[in-house]
Amino acid sequence: MTDLVFDTAIALTETAPGEWSGQSSPDYANMVGAYGGIVAATLLNSVLSDSRGAGTPVSQTVNFCTGLGAGAFRITTKLQRAGKYIQHWSTELTQGDTIIATSSVVMGNRSETFSHQPAPMPDVPPAQDITPMGNIIPLQWTNRYDYRFVNGGPEGLGTPRETLGDSQTRVWLADAPRRPLDYLSLAALADCFFLRLIQIRGTMEPMGTVTLTTHFLATPDDLARQGESHLLGVVDANRMHNQFHDQTMQLFSTDGKILASGTQLVWYRQ
Repeated sequence: MTDLVFDTAIALTETAPGEWSGQSSPDYANMVGAYGGIVAATLLNSVLSDSRGAGTPVSQTVNFCTGLGAGAFRITTKLQRAGKYIQHWSTELTQGDTIIATSSVVMGNRSETFSHQPAPMPDVPPAQDITPMGNIIPLQWTNRYDYRFVNGGPEGLGTPRETLGDSQTRVWLADAPRRPLDYLSLAALADCFFLRLIQIRGTMEPMGTVTLTTHFLATPDDLARQGESHLLGVVDANRMHNQFHDQTMQLFSTDGKILASGTQLVWYRQ
């Protein structure tokens, strides 16, 4: 069954060649503007909807300039270069005269070649053996996902930790309601992790993602095999210093393949 909540949120109407209009969804509201994952998925949708597109997404970098507010927005897509195997795209999302976000998208034609995955899937209990998080986070967008934490869950968030918490979280993730996985939902799921500074300190400080990069390692066959099942997400950080911290992630299929990997840079005030 199609998740109309997600598909409605990323829906676009072509208004001219390379120009698209859309409407922000209150179902994916964050503290300031829209959830970044839905912005990333919408920007990717503009490229996938463009008749000049070829291949499948292999990488996307989104730069968040400010929050996407309520109401209409506009996206422009530009094909920067197209070769035999690779296309390079740039996109820009605006509301009125304000640039909300920009992105670069790489599309690629995939074929059978050498295959190897040095990073194994962690040995964790299956999703069905773990209690869902439920609606304990007062943000609309978190209700759009089924979180089942293996470790590093949200317990105690909002209270300063006496000792700093672990930076790593492992969690099973799925759209709520369920939706067959595709590149658009994978782009949104890549941003589902709570920021590491919150996990480590326990408290919410003024902060936000500045840039998000996702590498789509999944083939269309991988996505079809995954279907509506939970993905295992692994997220960690390397360093927090002078108002910025990084955050790295992997999304594993139920059969142990890495479907996406990536990193983001987070700004924080204190």
